[in-house]
Amino acid sequence: MKRIIIRSLLLLVAMSMLVSVLSGCGEKSTDSDPAGDTAEKKIVIGVMVPTSGTEAQYGNDMYRSYQLAVKEINDAGGILGHKLELYQADDGCDPNMASQAASKIISQKVDFVVGGYCSGATIPALQQYYDANLLMLVSAANSTRITEQGLNQTFMINSPGSHAVITLTDLCKSLGVKSVALIHQGDDYTQNLSDLCEAGLPASGIGIATIQMMEKGASDVSAIVTAIRNSGADFVYWCGYHADGSNVIKQLRRGGCEGFIAVGDGSASAELIEACGPDGEGVYVTSPPFVEFAEGGDKFVASYKAMHNNIDPDPYATLCYDTIYVLKKAIEQAESFETAAVRDKVQGIEYQGLSGLIKFTPDREPAVSNFIILQIENGAFKLITL
Repeated sequence: MKRIIIRSLLLLVAMSMLVSVLSGCGEKSTDSDPAGDTAEKKIVIGVMVPTSGTEAQYGNDMYRSYQLAVKEINDAGGILGHKLELYQADDGCDPNMASQAASKIISQKVDFVVGGYCSGATIPALQQYYDANLLMLVSAANSTRITEQGLNQTFMINSPGSHAVITLTDLCKSLGVKSVALIHQGDDYTQNLSDLCEAGLPASGIGIATIQMMEKGASDVSAIVTAIRNSGADFVYWCGYHADGSNVIKQLRRGGCEGFIAVGDGSASAELIEACGPDGEGVYVTSPPFVEFAEGGDKFVASYKAMHNNIDPDPYATLCYDTIYVLKKAIEQAESFETAAVRDKVQGIEYQGLSGLIKFTPDREPAVSNFIILQIENGAFKLITL
């Protein structure tokens, strides 16, 4: 009798353990509720941005903007009953680091991916995300080589360099410019922008006086300054990033180049103004949509600063914030988190965000340009209407 009782007890213990193990088997995106009553489902969004290196300022701003959008959505109940969560990996604006960052993000079994600042770092990772069946919304990087990859799960939120050329052409015409000198740095973003200008400006009667390449981090660009001065160009367009842009602008001005100077969206930063000092006065920017000039921008800035220790947002804040809301709208329209279903809804979406109207061409580039023109005046950016 005693043996029967012992065997019965052992059987009950074994059954209890089995039930416990089975009850722990669930979806990977489900976490236990702290109260123990319900389970809260999570949708994880991978974020690939530079948080180290010369462009870390932009990458950190992008991540903070994603955080704000995610917080707002989660506070309002999430998406289809799911809360959002971010997983960030640093690409350092470096192709090798970007490939490693993509591998980290994919290993976390994320549901979607956002990010991309430097085109040269973003492009090498796109095939990895595609092969992992992940939708990638590229918030800032805008080389036309991104969509030339032909990956139907990659969408550009920022306007491509071809839109920048249109904006630049309008600016040049308004100023009566005859010929332009272009400076790039040989990477996927800067050379792509230069190539697009070289192809597009002459069609509007604006000549290309010279094209110069500057090594990243070069301190002495006197040879470039001399070449531009001798070219007869009355307008210089810097296609590079702001970390080197201020050095170029100062040496151009101090080297006797008195014509117009403009910089592309990679240099659209308040840090450019500070670094240039008086030499930056009058410089134009073909810029992404700055939040201070956007409708509803005041509310965004207040929320951003309240969440992030009074830090001011940078130029790509609106685009990154809108990226998360585009994803939200597409998921809600699809009534699904399945990649193909959400991708199809993104392709047909029309979303009016802080950065303007977001809709896509069949090639998954923005159908409506979001570029604006700014000018440095009295140590601040001024919106220019042509």
